[in-house]
Parts: sequence; C-alpha cells; structure tokens
Amino acid sequence: MKQPRDAAALAASLTNAANAPLPLPERATALLQRTETPPQTEQSQSKKAAKVKIMPDTVGMTLRPTRELLNDYTIAAAERTKAKGRVVSAQEIMLEVLERGRPKVQK
Repeated sequence: MKQPRDAAALAASLTNAANAPLPLPERATALLQRTETPPQTEQSQSKKAAKVKIMPDTVGMTLRPTRELLNDYTIAAAERTKAKGRVVSAQEIMLEVLERGRPKVQK
C-alpha cells in the first residue's frame, strides 16, 4: 500500500504530542496551588458529626419475583409515594412485608 505524502510528518507530530505533558485546566491549577485550608470551628465539626448516618447491618441478596408480584409491589410503592410525598421503592415494600412475616425465634 502506498503511504500518503505527509505520513512521516504526521508520525513525528503525533510522537511529540504523546510525549508532551497535558496542560492542566486553570481551575485545577488554582486548586493545586492553594495549600492553606480554613480552620474548622466546633460548630462545623458538630454539623459534620450530626450528618453521619449509621447504616444497618445488611447483606446483599437477589430476589426474582414473578412479573405479577413485582407489579403488585410497584403499584403499592407508587401509592405510598403519592401518600408520603417522597419516593418509596418496591424493594422497601418487599422488605416491610418480609419483616412483618418473619418467624419469631426464641433465644
């Protein structure tokens, strides 16, 4: 196959571009240059501590409900979403039903 006329010039310019470091955007450069962080007050630390949400100990699990059962849970979730004014998923409804029907284990 015949090479194009400027193949050597193109190869040289691509090699130079690949070896040159990428320029950083102005914003990233400004962030890297800023080394001083503002001191944290007690109030800001307490707000951060208050925002920490403790997650329950859970285990991932895959359920494969029938289409009809999933449709029922989805409709129930939509109704609860309208009633509460926040999004409620079908998975939340499923977990509530499972918890209500959980067998009582004597310790």
